[in-house]
Amino acid sequence: MPKPSRTLLLMLMTLTALGEISTQLLIPALGELEQGFAAAQGSSLAALSTFVAAFGLGQLVVGPLSDRLGRRPVLIAGLLGYLLATGWMLLAGDLSEFIAARALQGLGACSALVLARAMVRDVWQAHAGPALALTVIGMLTSIALAPMLGGLLTAYWGWQAPVLAAMAVGGVALLAVLFFYKESNPHLDPQAGRLMRLAGDYRDLLRGLSVRTFALTLAFTYGAMFCVIAGSSTVYIKLLGLTAAEYGVTFGAIVSGLIAGALFTQRKIMQLGPQRIVAIGVALVAAGAALTLVAHGLFGLSVLGVSLPQVLVNVGGGMVLPASVAGAVIPNAHRAGLAAGFMGFAQMAGATLAGVLLALLQDGTSWPMVLLHGSFATAAFVAFHLLSRAPSVVPVPASR
Repeated sequence: MPKPSRTLLLMLMTLTALGEISTQLLIPALGELEQGFAAAQGSSLAALSTFVAAFGLGQLVVGPLSDRLGRRPVLIAGLLGYLLATGWMLLAGDLSEFIAARALQGLGACSALVLARAMVRDVWQAHAGPALALTVIGMLTSIALAPMLGGLLTAYWGWQAPVLAAMAVGGVALLAVLFFYKESNPHLDPQAGRLMRLAGDYRDLLRGLSVRTFALTLAFTYGAMFCVIAGSSTVYIKLLGLTAAEYGVTFGAIVSGLIAGALFTQRKIMQLGPQRIVAIGVALVAAGAALTLVAHGLFGLSVLGVSLPQVLVNVGGGMVLPASVAGAVIPNAHRAGLAAGFMGFAQMAGATLAGVLLALLQDGTSWPMVLLHGSFATAAFVAFHLLSRAPSVVPVPASR
C-alpha cells in the first residue's frame, strides 16, 4: 500500500466517521430528547431511521455527481448542508421539526462517507483495500467512543450537548477539506449523474454478481448491527437500569470489537481477498447473533448476556464493512463514486429497514431487538453463501 499522507488519512477517517458520530453521540440522549419535547416513549427512534434513510438515498446521487463535478465541490456543499441542518436541530421547536432537520443532516453527512471512499480509490488505486480498512477504523472508533462521550455530555448538559459536539466535528471536517484537500478525481465524466446515464450506469454496475453479493451482505449485516445500535439505549437504560454514562461506556466496550475486525481486514485483505474476509466476518456475525438469542432465551435479559455475544458480532461486522466496500469499489475505478455511493446506499438501506421494523415492533421488552438482530444476521449469512456459489465474484486486482 502506498504510504499515505498523515493529514489526508486523518481527514478521510474523520469524513468516514461523520455519519456514525452524528448518530452515536445522540443515542444516549434519546430519552432526554423525548422528555425535552414531551414526546411518547420510543418516538425518538424515528430520528435515527430518518437520518439513515436520507443518508443512504443521498449517496445514490452524491457519488455519481462527484464523478461529474469532482469530489471537492460536492463535498464542500454537503458539509455546509450538514452544518446548517445541525444548527436547525438545536433550534427545533418540537420532535417533528427535529426529525425533519435530522433528515437534512443525513443528506449532508452522506457526502462525507461516499466521497471519502471514492477519494481512497482515487489516491491508492488498486491498493485501496488496506487504505479503505484504515479509514473505516476511524468510523468504527467513533462507534466505540462517541456513545461514551454522548452519555457524559447528556448527563451534564442535556441532549443539546451531543448535537453541538457533532456540529463541531462537522466544522473541523469542512476546514480540513478547504485547506488540505486538492481534487483527487482528474478524469471528470461530464455525462455522469444525468438521469438516463445514471440509470444505465447502475444497471451496468449491478450486472456484476460480486457487487450484488457484497451489497446484500453489507445491507443485512449492518441491519443486524443497527437493531442493537438503535435498540440498545432502551434495553440498557430503561430495562436494565444503567445510567446514560454507564450505557455509553458499556456500548463503547462492545463495539470496540469493530476495530479489531477492521485491523484484521487491513492487514489481510490483499492476501485473502474481499470475498474470503467477508465470508469469515459474516460467519462471526451469525454466530454472535445466535449466541445472543440463546443467552436471552435461556437466562433472560442481562448485561453480560447481551454484551458478550455482541463483541463477536462486532468483530465480524468490522470485517464485513470494509471488505465488502473494497470488493465492490476497487474493480470499478472508472466509476468509483457511483460504486461507493451504491454500497453506502445498501448499508443504510439495511439500517433503515431494521430501524423501521424495530420501531413498529416495540412492545416494552428486549425481544424485538434480539429477534430482529438474529433475523438480519441470518439473512446476511444466507445471502452471501447463496450468491457466492456462482463463480463470478471479482478479486482485487494486483495493479491498476
